[in-house]
Amino acid sequence: MFLLLAVVAVVRPARAQYNVYWGDMHGHTSISDGKGSLDDYFTHARDVAKLDFVVVSDHDFGNSAPWRMPHETWTLTQDKVDQYTADGRFVAIAGYEWTSQPKYWTPEEPLFTGPPKYYNHKNVYFPSRVNYLFSAKDAAYNSPNLLAQAVLEHGGLIQNNHLDPGPGGRDQFDYDPSYSSVIVNTEMWPDTIHYQGKTHQVNGESTVREFLNRGGKTGFVASTDTHEGKPAARTAVLARELTRPAIFEALGQRRNYAVFNARILLEFKINGHWMGEEIEIQDKPRIEVEVKGTDAIREVALLRDGSPIHTLNPAAQNVRFDYVDDAFGQSSYYYLRAVQTDKDEHGNPSCAWSSPIWVKRQ
Repeated sequence: MFLLLAVVAVVRPARAQYNVYWGDMHGHTSISDGKGSLDDYFTHARDVAKLDFVVVSDHDFGNSAPWRMPHETWTLTQDKVDQYTADGRFVAIAGYEWTSQPKYWTPEEPLFTGPPKYYNHKNVYFPSRVNYLFSAKDAAYNSPNLLAQAVLEHGGLIQNNHLDPGPGGRDQFDYDPSYSSVIVNTEMWPDTIHYQGKTHQVNGESTVREFLNRGGKTGFVASTDTHEGKPAARTAVLARELTRPAIFEALGQRRNYAVFNARILLEFKINGHWMGEEIEIQDKPRIEVEVKGTDAIREVALLRDGSPIHTLNPAAQNVRFDYVDDAFGQSSYYYLRAVQTDKDEHGNPSCAWSSPIWVKRQ
C-alpha cells in the first residue's frame, strides 16, 4: 500500500535534524600511484569540486621500493589533513588503501604461507592521528579480521572498495560479522558502466545485494577512486555539523548514501528511523521516501531483500511518497534506488542508493 504525496518541487523539513554533506571517500596522489601532491588533492576537493569533506587514501605500499609507505609520508598525510580542515567549512580525513594482493602468498612476493587470499582492497581512515598505518603486507594485519581489530582499537572505520564479482573478490567479505561496526560501508556501483564507447558488466549493486542476502551488514558509499588528484561528490552523509567527529559519527552509523554523478538528495526512513539503522517494530514497516533530483527522475525503486516491491516512474525532478509494506514477514532489509534521465559523457545515468534499513518484528 502506498500514498503518492507529491511529484513536485517540495521538500519537507524532516531532514533538519541532520545536514547533508558531500564528499569523496577514495582517491590517490603521487605519494602512491596517483598524480599531484596532497596540497593539490585537498585544494581541488575544496575549491574546484566544492566538497564538504574528502578522504585521501593512497596505497599502503607507497610509490617506490621497498614498497611500503614511509612513516614520514603517513605523518605528512596527517599533518596535511589537519592543515586543511576548518570546522564548518571543510573536513579533510587521513586514510589509506589496505591493498591486499594474492601474490603475497606466492613465490612472486612470498610474504605469507598458505593458499592465496583474494581479500580485495579496503579503505581505512581515522578521526585523529595514528602513529602508523596497518599494512596488508604485515602479518599482524594481513586479513580483514586482523585489520578490523587494530582499526577498532584506534577508533577508525573501514570500507570495502571496488567490489570484484569474480574470483578476484572471492574473499572480500571474509570477516567476522562482529566487525560490521568497523567495516561499516561498501563502495556502491551500478551493475553496468559505460566508458569510452565500451560497456562493462561490473555487477556492483548485485554483488552488494548478494552479501546482504547472506545476512551481511553494510552501508553504501561511493568514490571516484581518482588517480588524477581530482576528487568529486560521490557520497552524501547526514551529519549534525561539518566537523571530523560528526562525519565519522554519521559514517559509523551508516547514515550515508552513494551517488553516481549528480548530487541527488535522498530521504529514506522507516517508522521514523533513518537509513543505516537496525530496528525492531511491532506492526508493519511504514516507509517514507523523498527524492530531490537535479534532473527528471526516470525511476525510484524501493527494494526489500534485494527485490523491488514498489517502483515509480515520475518523470519529474522531485518525488515524495509513503508506503506500508503489508507483506512484511519477520525480518528484512530495505533500501532505495533513484535513477535520473541525465547522463554523463560516457552515457551513464545519474543514480543514488540509500544505505539499507534492517527491520525485525518484535
